[in-house]
Amino acid sequence: MNNSGKVEVLIPRSLFSFDNQSHIHVDNEGFSAVKIIWKDGKVTNIKSLNKEVSLPKEILFPRFVESHAHFDKSFSWTNFPNFKSNYENALSVNLEEHITRTPKKVLDRAEKSLNLAISNGYRAIRTHIDTYYSQDKEIWSGLFDLKNKYSHFLKLQFVALAQLEFWSSSDGDILARELKLHNGILGGVLVPPFNKRKAEVLLTNTLLLAKKYNLEIDLHIDESSVSPAAGIRTLIKTIDRLKSNVPITCSHSSSILCLKERQILKLGKELAKRNIKVIALPLTNFWLLNRDDINMPLRRPVAPVKQLQRSFVDVSIGSDNVQDPWYPFGDFDPFYLFSYAMPMLQLNPWDRLSLSALINAPSRLLKLDWDGVVMEGCPADFVIVKGKAWADIFSGKISRKILINGEWYKK
Repeated sequence: MNNSGKVEVLIPRSLFSFDNQSHIHVDNEGFSAVKIIWKDGKVTNIKSLNKEVSLPKEILFPRFVESHAHFDKSFSWTNFPNFKSNYENALSVNLEEHITRTPKKVLDRAEKSLNLAISNGYRAIRTHIDTYYSQDKEIWSGLFDLKNKYSHFLKLQFVALAQLEFWSSSDGDILARELKLHNGILGGVLVPPFNKRKAEVLLTNTLLLAKKYNLEIDLHIDESSVSPAAGIRTLIKTIDRLKSNVPITCSHSSSILCLKERQILKLGKELAKRNIKVIALPLTNFWLLNRDDINMPLRRPVAPVKQLQRSFVDVSIGSDNVQDPWYPFGDFDPFYLFSYAMPMLQLNPWDRLSLSALINAPSRLLKLDWDGVVMEGCPADFVIVKGKAWADIFSGKISRKILINGEWYKK
């Protein structure tokens, strides 16, 4: 086994650290030329390269972390297309797909997704799995087996995505107990319109169940262009009433953008105060929300990444759906997400906070041992692409090599 080696590469300045900081040269796009040496799968030395020598023609990133995926329905678009391309029809077609589900179909999609994700450069993924009363129970045992099968290449984290009513039932309690054994997460949906009193009761039961089994919660919340932040405000009210400290992630949170600027910042402070994390999902939200068949709306609801970061909310950016009724494109490629999300959200790739939302924040969200900053002692888990500038990465013609625990990955 040869898991030792070295490379001379460019790397974004915010993504590495070593003792001798005074001699680091950073170019106009935020890249530094370094030599990285690893042994036994761990980085042992990082050395800044003299800017006068010939600069490397490759760029290094830590292997990526996907904060929000849907393995169970990926690649189902062919049989279950949503040609209306709106949220309501996506939900309807998704329910049609549920009727035909079998463990084999779900596990085949999940394994295809995993193989693509690994070969494209992911090291960890949080994926939501649609969960309902009539669901075949073998699906979960098969998914847990896949998690173990691929554990050498990638960390997999499951969210059981159910209607909130499910977590008030005996079936919900049984699944929560099983999720505890596999480090799973309770998932739910809170999208307007909804009855506030009923929502508070269901959120209460979900929070108490999560506390009972020491589980996290990840909610699809406020994925809408109406009733701005109605779900999050109901959630905050319920958390405060219970004095709950259950870890919570608010996925989507799209309608927050429809608030006034001062309201966004105020709500951001409320989220930060309660250590609630947010995942922005621009691809699916731009595709589905606020659609108009005649006119092109200028406003596309998506979690306001910059304002939330200014309020000290830890924000991740995720891919969400891949070739299913909710989004017909994508293929579990982190550079696809880079290439579309950054222009959509007007994020500069040379800015630290922009890269944090795509690399470091997802690592923290999944509670990984490594946050993605390359330093001595960190895993030699890298994606190395040909290029000398950000334009090469966004070109769509990416040639990449994958290093996993110091060994070059071969498909």
